[in-house]
Amino acid sequence: MAKVITFANVKGGSGKSTLCINMAAILIRAGYSVALVDADQQKCSQDWIAETKDKLLSKVKIIDQAEVGSTKDFDFLMIDTQGSLTKEMAQFLLQSSLIITPCRVSRDDLVGQGWIEVFLKQSGQSELKPPILTVLNGVNKRSSI
Repeated sequence: MAKVITFANVKGGSGKSTLCINMAAILIRAGYSVALVDADQQKCSQDWIAETKDKLLSKVKIIDQAEVGSTKDFDFLMIDTQGSLTKEMAQFLLQSSLIITPCRVSRDDLVGQGWIEVFLKQSGQSELKPPILTVLNGVNKRSSI
């Protein structure tokens, strides 16, 4: 079964799709097989891969959400979620090997990241809780945390 990396933040525009696509390319370059589920209604990741001329990204297999359980042929499954806390996202989070929450240095992004942690604590799955890695992006010299 593939290792599942879910990119989640309940706030839109935090960089989930961009980070997901770049991580997929890094894993392909390292020799791994990668599948991707674009669970965002905007389908940015799916469009990015479908329209790419990049040799690395063209090796990423786009799969439907219904196929998540049949990813044994891949080393990694990347899940790009939409910017809201839905039942779908809840299922993805609980199936994850790792959750990556991209955040711009803004109050709203950091609060959105916090809701992911709150959800996991309240899920009752504390013994199965996947690690969360928060990635700060869009940081410049004038940013303060």
